[in-house]
Amino acid sequence: MKIRTDCLPWRLSSKLIAIIDQELSAMPTATGTVLSFRDPKFSAETGGFHPVEVAVAPDGSIQYVADFAYYGSPPCCELAKEIDFDFSLGLFQHFGREFPIQAGRELFHLWESNFIAYYEMGVYTVSAEPF
Repeated sequence: MKIRTDCLPWRLSSKLIAIIDQELSAMPTATGTVLSFRDPKFSAETGGFHPVEVAVAPDGSIQYVADFAYYGSPPCCELAKEIDFDFSLGLFQHFGREFPIQAGRELFHLWESNFIAYYEMGVYTVSAEPF
């Protein structure tokens, strides 16, 4: 599958596209795929690298990128979306508040460079589910 970037509001790093492409290469993509990047050591007590989801439609378009974090103090905490770049709806969410997607551009580029560094460090295990 070729990752489509023509429908996105800004350019993605070629490294990010290569990561998504590499992880999708062994996955069936007929119905679209949600890639889940998880740090097995991540917990509310010790922290770690935030879980990330990337949804890719069957046509190769990136639907959303979501970064998750724990809210609350252990033992009463839950994993929830911290930032969400929903390209399919043109929305950016940060701490549960919605903004036009363009409002998230700078944060996305910061998130993107951090994610690429963490991926290259090998901190994530990757799984996929149909979208």
